[in-house]
Amino acid sequence: MKKLLIASVTVAAIGLGGLVLAQPLGPGMRHHEPVKEMVKHLRDLSLSDTQREEIKTLVSAFKDTNPRPKFGDIEKPSFDFVTATEAQLSAFIQAQFEEREATHFAFAQLRHDIYNVLNEEQQATLLARDAKRELDIQKHRDAFVKQDARFTKRMDGEGKGPKRKPREFLFEGIELSDEQIASLAELRESFKDTSKTNREALRNFKDAQRDLIRSQSFSQDAWDALIAQYKGDLVSAKVEKAKQHQAMFQVLSSEQQAKLEALREEERKLREIFKP
Repeated sequence: MKKLLIASVTVAAIGLGGLVLAQPLGPGMRHHEPVKEMVKHLRDLSLSDTQREEIKTLVSAFKDTNPRPKFGDIEKPSFDFVTATEAQLSAFIQAQFEEREATHFAFAQLRHDIYNVLNEEQQATLLARDAKRELDIQKHRDAFVKQDARFTKRMDGEGKGPKRKPREFLFEGIELSDEQIASLAELRESFKDTSKTNREALRNFKDAQRDLIRSQSFSQDAWDALIAQYKGDLVSAKVEKAKQHQAMFQVLSSEQQAKLEALREEERKLREIFKP
């Protein structure tokens, strides 16, 4: 059972599914969720019946050739996440990346084909939406930074109002001591600069993907070249994220780790009930 917990923590920490599909509307999506997001992206474009049928055919073909993986089919690491070396993490992440490359290209091809179904006016509308979305995202990031600064002052006793005990979402359901919360806060602070750099690298990759997919120069060779350009940075970013989760996991006591194990096992059983 512990192996199952460790595997689930590792896969969650790595988050490869959302990363390598690189859907620009948000990371961490499941296998077919990017398709659902594309549907939202195409709303209010006044698609003709012919266009709808063309897109439906494209999406159906993609789903037929890229079936949703079963819950138990997702590969899990053979090593112990708690004691895994950087080399083990890197090898596992890189193997997962390479194993899914064909599916990643198939999804990129789908996005390219759907974009080309649109007329010039619809494409222009789509580009304008992207520009607005980028501005909204940047505003949200700026607001979050300001909120985080205010919260830090409050936690340090420099601001007004009572101190609040922060929630630790990574260990939801585990009662943490003040010392553990402080340790986790220190770890997060030490990760901040590296995490920011990795997020920027991921955003650059997503932007480059989107631009290539919507260009006339899109091809298997061009896609492979793009992946080769960013692959090293993406794998390094995911290794760093896994190492950060390792460090945070070590803050828990053996009893807390056992409780987290039980919670994850219960969640797995519930997922089994609701899986398609």
